[in-house]
Amino acid sequence: MESVQSKVREAIARFSLFPENSKILVALSGGPDSVTLLHTLLSLKEEMNLTVGAVHVNHMLRGEESERDEAFVRELCKNWNVPLIVKRVNVPEVSKGRNVEAVARRERYRLLKEALSEWGGDFVALGHTASDLTETVLLNLTKGSGIKGLRGFLPKREVFVRPLFLVTREEVEAYVKKNNLPFVVDSSNLKTEYDRNLIRLEVVPVLKKVNPALEKAVLRETELLRELEDFVKSEVGSVVSRYLKGKSFCAPVKELKELHPFLLSEVLREAYRRVSGKDLSYKSVEELKEALKKSGFKKFSFHKGITVYKTQEDLCIEPEEDKGQKGFYCEVRELPKTVDTPLYRIKFLLNAGTPLAPLSSFREAGIIVRSRRPGDRLKFKGFSKPLKKFLIEKRFPAHLRDLLPVVELNGEVIFIPELYRKTFKPAENFVGVELEPKGKSSHRQGKDREES
Repeated sequence: MESVQSKVREAIARFSLFPENSKILVALSGGPDSVTLLHTLLSLKEEMNLTVGAVHVNHMLRGEESERDEAFVRELCKNWNVPLIVKRVNVPEVSKGRNVEAVARRERYRLLKEALSEWGGDFVALGHTASDLTETVLLNLTKGSGIKGLRGFLPKREVFVRPLFLVTREEVEAYVKKNNLPFVVDSSNLKTEYDRNLIRLEVVPVLKKVNPALEKAVLRETELLRELEDFVKSEVGSVVSRYLKGKSFCAPVKELKELHPFLLSEVLREAYRRVSGKDLSYKSVEELKEALKKSGFKKFSFHKGITVYKTQEDLCIEPEEDKGQKGFYCEVRELPKTVDTPLYRIKFLLNAGTPLAPLSSFREAGIIVRSRRPGDRLKFKGFSKPLKKFLIEKRFPAHLRDLLPVVELNGEVIFIPELYRKTFKPAENFVGVELEPKGKSSHRQGKDREES
């Protein structure tokens, strides 16, 4: 049987956990796994020229037992001459009793990073073993997980490394016994009301009757899944990058429908994540995939501040417009007149340019050039349509919509540059318009759509 040290060496080399001369801060709970990790790294200290320290996070979740663990860790590090940083956080108070486990995990990783920075270290070493990986995979399987869940945690993520990744819990127990190492037991690990404990204490022993080398099998499968995940990530990144422009993602429906269903799901998740910073649920992904199969317009709102919509041609994911953005307003009472707006320079002329309105109507009320307003509608033959919906259908970028000039006459929208013009055929003197787009602000999708 391979020794724990040899498996730790193998993990360090195979997964490039850290180079020689590194400063490693061990997350030390006081349990057998973390004590074994600290002892093993200390045994490799001279061989790899490592600087080894420890950090203990007291979550204040188990009363006197939490204080006992902290006292034990302090004494152990004193006896082993290991520099120690202790962090305390009152998880019950921070979480207010809600989702305690998630809050504890979040606070633990935050404080571990904080301690690493204070110590000036390179990596935080976590005591997770191959047995922990097996439990994680089984737990994720019960919840209906994708590739990421089924491959479990990684041997290395950012500054966090797991040198015991190839070591089983049985091997840790044997190592502790052989080296007569002291440790403490977390009594909460024995309570089966926690899902992970239930899997560890009741499910894994049954599965080991089927395959005594269960952890080895899981390690092999998760390695394959990590390779598959890397491949999928590369393919997904290529598709998403092609259609991600600034803060918005807009891809042709035709091309999305040609993707393999699994790849399509991952593209939708990644595109949404890059635009919003949030994750799409399985149900939301399925809704989008179903919408792609159907014709017509469809709009979704999965998280506040993010709009997802499908037109006949494209599926787009965009941040909603900034409602607090200041608008613009200008009255035109004489001709010729040039109006500067954020996207266009608009010239209003007498009997020249594209006809907009009779001169007589202009003399009565004048023309207003402004930013859009809630309730704006465009008139077509036999029906009208909200301007907001019209802009979505035209795929006009969300972040530019409040900069788009709206030309109004007698309370009615008659013109939006490059997008809409109310039908007008001059039989008398008229007001015309000429445009000068500013920089790359033109988003023409064809001819101006006229009222018909």
